[in-house]
Amino acid sequence: MAIEKVRGGGELFKYPWTIYSKIQQFPFKFYWEHGRAVRYFVYSVLLLTPVYYKLTQFSYAPANVKKWEEIRAKRHHTFFDLPHDEH
Repeated sequence: MAIEKVRGGGELFKYPWTIYSKIQQFPFKFYWEHGRAVRYFVYSVLLLTPVYYKLTQFSYAPANVKKWEEIRAKRHHTFFDLPHDEH
């Protein structure tokens, strides 16, 4: 009776069932070389991430938050308030 060792990492499945195997078998290199939109998307994400970070810092600055709380406080009303002339 001969004992055969089962070797791992043989053939790929005909259909990738797991998320890992789907990522592993995805043709990233082909899309990078032939898909202009993929490259532009990656480049734009890399270039615009610092810009979005700075915009987020400016918009959540304490002075700006206070300013917009005051603006929103002026608009706060209920349906039972009396009409007023300020717009």
